Amino acid sequence: MPAIAITGTIGSGKSSALSLLGELLPSTIYNADLENRKLLDTDTEVRELIRSAFGDSCFNESGKPNRKHLFELITIDQSSKTLLEGILHPRLENVWKPLAHKAKGTKSDYFIAEIPLLYEKDLEHFFDRTILVSCSDSVRKERLKINRNLSHQETSAWLKNQTPQDQKITLADHLLWNDAAPSMLELQIRQVLPILKNL
Repeated sequence: MPAIAITGTIGSGKSSALSLLGELLPSTIYNADLENRKLLDTDTEVRELIRSAFGDSCFNESGKPNRKHLFELITIDQSSKTLLEGILHPRLENVWKPLAHKAKGTKSDYFIAEIPLLYEKDLEHFFDRTILVSCSDSVRKERLKINRNLSHQETSAWLKNQTPQDQKITLADHLLWNDAAPSMLELQIRQVLPILKNL
């Protein structure tokens, strides 16, 4: 079960690539965004740690995470970003790291993981191959405005917390350029498939 990491800057289409690749290869998949949401929504310990660190304003009246407020905290204040990552990331890694370790270098089904901060956290060595999903900044900003209701200024603030896309391109084994329709992303994935099947 070779281990494959999918990464990319916010708004690039990592989750779409993960879903498509998971359909085309016999695989176990890990979606970091979904796991992150699960922690924020249901993990009592995580919620209490966040409340203790950042206050009640991190949750709305119904008890759901105030993601916009958390977003503002971590884009404005580096120490808040580090503190929140210290709460969430070890728990996320406890899920995917054993699966990646078990899969790496094997020849059966695949383990495919979406890891947004793959290069920022020096995690690429856990995987047999890395795939970077990228797009133009103009496409990214429009996509995030529609899908996540983020202004262009908010998107720019978020991007400052991630390794520049150009640098990531030099580190990845494979690049998928996701500016066009989903069918074009699938076409690129199908072109990479023969290489992945020979791992």
